[in-house]
Amino acid sequence: MNIRTVQAKSILTPQKRGFLTAGERPYTHSLSWATGCGFGKLYCGAFCYAQMLPNWHFGRRKGEEWGAALIIKENAPELLEAQLARARNRREMRIFMSPVTDPYQPLERKLRLTRRCLEVFARYDDLDLLLIQTRGPAVVEDLDLISTIPYAWLGMTIETDRHDITYGPTESQVERRLAAVKGAVACGLSVQIAVSPCLPYSDAFAERLLETGAQRIVIDTFAIGDGSRGARTANSPFAALANYDWRDDDIAISLYHKLSAYHDGVEWSGAGFAGIPGRG
Repeated sequence: MNIRTVQAKSILTPQKRGFLTAGERPYTHSLSWATGCGFGKLYCGAFCYAQMLPNWHFGRRKGEEWGAALIIKENAPELLEAQLARARNRREMRIFMSPVTDPYQPLERKLRLTRRCLEVFARYDDLDLLLIQTRGPAVVEDLDLISTIPYAWLGMTIETDRHDITYGPTESQVERRLAAVKGAVACGLSVQIAVSPCLPYSDAFAERLLETGAQRIVIDTFAIGDGSRGARTANSPFAALANYDWRDDDIAISLYHKLSAYHDGVEWSGAGFAGIPGRG
């Protein structure tokens, strides 16, 4: 993988429209300290529609394929400090970290850029929301720090509990993510599970999600969640390799209804992501 660093000019990206503004409590900003994805050659990254988004298209070098490069904004924590310090509307700020590049990249253990950004947030107690969205169980190393941020939510992606389908996580990855959610809840954190995108699952999946104690569960699909009604996913390698009908929303709808019968915090797609209650 090609890893290179840049000095960014800004780290908080205003959200004016799109998926993150689809609910009653829209996000005002997104935050990502990298472009590309270190998971790009693995199960999820290999088929991720994010490879068709503008930030990767214009950030990569000629000939670089998705998963072949990670462009790191090495001054991200300093930029975040500067932007929060001068912000006059911190009480209205709702930040999604991160909608594209996972904040717990494999390199995070070395770089600690996510942790350093969290340390900045911990110095400000007056924001409305910070959602830390990840597939990485390594987030458990930062639970102590996250617990000091009064407006922080942990979002853990768990697409399925099966590992025999295209795009599915391995069995150990599923177990580690479920354990991370349980650990975060035990630490008193606010946690949201994102079944995003919802893949075919076992009969026990709903019960396993409920057992974690997560306060919210959001269900999403490929066709809805890629921001283009499925067009981006259709143009990805995944569409030709999937061993099930990825356009079938019925599996997601069924899980939504099954969970809703036992949990008041079950939400749907963009409106669910942009529906986390704030502090105000």
